[in-house]
Amino acid sequence: MRNEYQKPIMGKAQKPVMGQQQMPSYPSANCGYPQVMPAQQKPTQTAPAQYSPMKQNTQFTGQDVIVPMVHPSHTTHVNQTNFKYMHSYPHTQSVVNQATHKHFCVDQQPIQNHCIPRPPCKPKWC
Repeated sequence: MRNEYQKPIMGKAQKPVMGQQQMPSYPSANCGYPQVMPAQQKPTQTAPAQYSPMKQNTQFTGQDVIVPMVHPSHTTHVNQTNFKYMHSYPHTQSVVNQATHKHFCVDQQPIQNHCIPRPPCKPKWC
């Protein structure tokens, strides 16, 4: 197989493959651009080894173990007494008669010519 960087073999005319377009040939003038050197192949180098993640394999070994399981049960009998409270609301009425009172102190006017003037009335609540 021919490497794409290798030059064609001299002396053999290459024919275009069917369906491949043939490039037009131009004169050897470089039209102002510098002429390009043909590609060269450098020597092969070896890169450091690259490791993919570890593939984990598992080997299974089974063993049967019998474990006794005890499921105890218990029944409790409950005797329930229901108390039903019957509420009634008898209603009575009453009447209260209230009376209020207030005490006032009044200045006494002297009675002319008949009485001796007395000191004004000063009860404790005034």
